[in-house]
This record gives sequence, C-alpha cells and structure tokens, in this order.
Amino acid sequence: MNETVKALIPAVVAYVAETGGYVTKTKLLKLLYLIDVEFYRFHRQTFTGFDWKFFHLGPWSAEFDPLINNLVASGTLIERTGTKPEYETKFYHVAEPHDLGTLFKSATDEFALRGVLRTWAESSTGEILDHVYFRTEPMERGVRNERLDFSSISEGPAERYVRPSSGIPPKEIKKLRAKFQSQSKEIARRAAFAYTPPRYDEEFRKGIDKLESAEN
Repeated sequence: MNETVKALIPAVVAYVAETGGYVTKTKLLKLLYLIDVEFYRFHRQTFTGFDWKFFHLGPWSAEFDPLINNLVASGTLIERTGTKPEYETKFYHVAEPHDLGTLFKSATDEFALRGVLRTWAESSTGEILDHVYFRTEPMERGVRNERLDFSSISEGPAERYVRPSSGIPPKEIKKLRAKFQSQSKEIARRAAFAYTPPRYDEEFRKGIDKLESAEN
C-alpha cells in the first residue's frame, strides 16, 4: 500500500465536507476506488496499492478497514454515528484542513483526483455505487469474490461523467446546501436522481435499500 494514502483519506474527507457533501465508510471506499481507476489510466498502476476485489456492493479491499480504524484512533479522522443506530452507519469528518496538492508529484495527477472529487463529492452513496457497479471497466468485467482486473481500463482521459439535472432551481439548491452544512446530523439526498435501468442483482438491490435507509 502507498503510504501516501494515509494522507489522501483525510484530504478526501475534508474536500467532500467543504463542498457540503457527507462521507460514510462505503462512500469513502468507492471514492478511493474511483481515484485508483483514474490514476491507473495514466500510470498503469493504482494510487492506493489496495488489493481490490468484487465483494458484495462492488469494489472492496481488506486493507481499508484497518487503515480507517488507525486514522480514527490517531485522531486524524473523527467518526460519528448516524441517527439510525440499527444500521450502524458512521460518518467521517476531520478536525483541520488538508491540502490535496501536496500528495501528488504532477499537476496531471492532482487534476485527475480533483476531477473525481468534483464529480462525486456531493453525490449520494447510491448514485456512486450505481456508477461504480455498472460503468467502470474493472467492475464491468469483474467476477464476484475475485480480484478486480484494472488492466481492462483504457488509457488516457476518460469520458467526462455528467450528472443528470435534478430540475431544482439554483436558488433552492443553494438553500438546501446551506441547510445541510448547518445540520450535519441530517443526511439527505438533496436532488432527485434519475437512474438508468440497469439489471441489478438481488444482493445489490438489497444493499442499496439498506444504505439509503441508513443515510436518510
């Protein structure tokens, strides 16, 4: 594992919080996966060095949980339990700002990472999972419980993902974002997301239902 990932995780959490988004363990893991996908396009290796597998709701790595626990124990990450304890949902925060620019050797790498975060920081976990599960090359060709093959990722910049419009006026979006930032306990999706109709398997569908119930 790249030791820099210990600095990347709090920097990602700080970035998401600054945009008005929220960070759960599942969302954070998938953001790291998307960062690895984009990093692989240019370097033919992942940034985190995680051993990614297709497990339950998509990309998973055994290195992730121990790393998060270490960052929480050291005080680098602040862990808070959600308002629905029956789901044991935890949200992550940081106590101080973190600079993404210090983590990368080139402007190209930093730009690619910021592109991932600009696209997904404010997205719900369900929206990210839909994209990860059905629209990233390693998962498209993945086999459940097997290691993901990143070599299937095309080289060079990926086609830019554009989120569908919610139809909510900009003034209303601004008001909702301000409300979210002032009430960090209330995690809600602020815009309606129109899913495309992919063929979900039952495990994915049940997982999404549970996540959305926990995060509302």
